[in-house]
Amino acid sequence: MTTSVPTDDPSLDFLRVQDAFVLRHGLRGIRVVDVRLVGPHPVAGAEIAAFLEAEGMEVSLRQIDRLMPPPLRRYVFRYSGNRAEITVAPEVSA
Repeated sequence: MTTSVPTDDPSLDFLRVQDAFVLRHGLRGIRVVDVRLVGPHPVAGAEIAAFLEAEGMEVSLRQIDRLMPPPLRRYVFRYSGNRAEITVAPEVSA
């Protein structure tokens, strides 16, 4: 399996190297990922989905307007077997 590591390249608007490490660590052994993007962000969902697909995962993406209470971390993981749900809060500092 070929893995991709984002660089701090200006062509990427959201995903950074440290995000890749957090996602890889949080998703070890996971094959299916449901990504919930909190709030509007023009590219965050697409960049995360593309990265996870390049890592060999099946990905679904949906946007939700808000979450109450709002997330305190940029990435929040929930697991069920070999599935995971990631809540992504782009407005929270990395």
